[in-house]
Amino acid sequence: MPMPTRWLEITLRDAKRLRFQFPVQLNEQNMARGLEEALKLPTLTIKAGDILYVIPTSAIQLITVSPAPKKLPRSVIRGAKLISE
Repeated sequence: MPMPTRWLEITLRDAKRLRFQFPVQLNEQNMARGLEEALKLPTLTIKAGDILYVIPTSAIQLITVSPAPKKLPRSVIRGAKLISE
């Protein structure tokens, strides 16, 4: 059985986009807490192959994660539909 994966796209303030695919890191029970903790850090760190990306959160305009975790922080608006970009 293949390992479940997620993808993450980071749009930087200069409009450059970085897209990563990775195995699910946390079980659904711990995902909300892990997401809240990650958003408080001054950097987002991702290891892809032999490269370590350390991205200052101040350089990030938008982060997109799919599929969205089932368990999310309470502050997340649920049931939304994107109608324009």
